[in-house]
Amino acid sequence: MAKILTGSDQVLGTNLKIWFEVCPMRPREREGKTHVDLAVGNIVRRQGTHSGITLENVESPWVCFCEMKWYSDISPNVSYDIHRNQLVRLIENALCFEGNGKYAAKVYVTLVTPLVFREASSRSRLYQYKFEEYSKDRSYVVRDLNVCALKKRSHRDRPFPDLSERLACLSLHWATYDELFENLPPSAIAAELRKFWREHGNYQGRK
Repeated sequence: MAKILTGSDQVLGTNLKIWFEVCPMRPREREGKTHVDLAVGNIVRRQGTHSGITLENVESPWVCFCEMKWYSDISPNVSYDIHRNQLVRLIENALCFEGNGKYAAKVYVTLVTPLVFREASSRSRLYQYKFEEYSKDRSYVVRDLNVCALKKRSHRDRPFPDLSERLACLSLHWATYDELFENLPPSAIAAELRKFWREHGNYQGRK
């Protein structure tokens, strides 16, 4: 599953988990917690929290934050900034994700949608445009981050990193639910989940 979500082979630790609806430390003041739909990599629970996460203290850590969409689109803004779209917000959270001042050596941000949206010749979603922009030219990521009106965090123990340097660690990937369900790892429920997907996972445009 890690290879599908990141698009490349990863070193999988013995404590690797799949995290759902978890919250990294926010990189901007006044901004609410970012709820990451799914996260994998060198991640541990932040002490004293139920859903908070932090970077595991290992050599050359990697993380993957996923934005999962079915028919819905990414939000074009947040409560305190009309220009901050949901995808660039997730990218910034992934780049700023750290543990004890140490950042991930490899950062993956993955969009997960039905296959039909990835292969569509006609675009109907904002994320289709933004993903292409950010994938082709990282300067578009910098542009959209720089127009954010929210103040960067100034916590002494968690300073805001130089994002121009952090961008060198970023990989963007687009995976599909089709790939995930057809390649479920072996487990007691994998066969039943795959059967459910084939029988009930239909969506408009699925082949």
